[in-house]
Amino acid sequence: MFANKTVYVLNSAAVGDLIAAAPTLKHAIDVYHSKTEYLVAIYDDFKDIFSFVPDDKFIPINSSYPVDFSIRTLNPPKNATGICKLTPSRMKLTEYGCVNLMGKILSDIELKYIPLKTVNVDRFNVDFSKSVIIITTYRDKQRTILSNELLTIAQYIQSKGLIPVYVGKTGKISIWKDYPAISDFEYPGFGVDLRDQTTLCELASIMSKSRAVIGMDSGPIHIAFTTDTPVIAGFTTVAPSKRIPYRGLAKTIAITPNIFCNFCESDWNLNLWDFNHCPRKMQLAECVTKMTAVKFINAMNELNVF
Repeated sequence: MFANKTVYVLNSAAVGDLIAAAPTLKHAIDVYHSKTEYLVAIYDDFKDIFSFVPDDKFIPINSSYPVDFSIRTLNPPKNATGICKLTPSRMKLTEYGCVNLMGKILSDIELKYIPLKTVNVDRFNVDFSKSVIIITTYRDKQRTILSNELLTIAQYIQSKGLIPVYVGKTGKISIWKDYPAISDFEYPGFGVDLRDQTTLCELASIMSKSRAVIGMDSGPIHIAFTTDTPVIAGFTTVAPSKRIPYRGLAKTIAITPNIFCNFCESDWNLNLWDFNHCPRKMQLAECVTKMTAVKFINAMNELNVF
């Protein structure tokens, strides 16, 4: 039973979490709020993920919410207990949003990611129909592709007559916490460097026009999941079954490390909120070194990208 007035507090600056929560929020609005009031509290930077929410329904995150509204929060407080405190690594990311925002879990088909608004990307002067998007920067040390492997992937794409397009955010990668981007990848002098140059909607639009998207479990890979473009995604600390949404006929290939400790967050029942330290205390985690170029290249060939 929903209250007549509800504030949905989307208290996250993680793009993947918000994209995964969008289908739940839309379902709640469509089913429960045709005749009742609601508001959506969110950081301004992420409103484009929720194009189905009218502008007058948004309010600032951490504002004083109306006292006569009930509150439903995406991320529960630290002192919360019970199922809502389960980390997204131990349930599907889409289910996490369901539990916290609605108190029930919808079907996978109902939780299919919602496409972002399509925008004009002509300003980049790139034929994206002949490109492969490579995500080069990450928040989490244990969810990265090493720069030499990225370079090998890009060289292979170019050798096949396609354009490698490099995307990602450098510098501070989050507006919520002080997470610096993790990557020592440098533009190799070929392909197109669009790092730090796209909005969320522009990134979704260029991905939707491209042959494929390559990257690790991250915010940009979840943006790719909103499109119908084939996605080749690497998964180290969290199992792909917990991350890949229902995509209809769109193709996804998961690249995994195949070592005894893979998916440590999912399978070891750990609370790894510090994503940059390996539980085996390895300076360079073995799962990261297993994200080799040949695995992504083989996946591209399997998908007939070329």
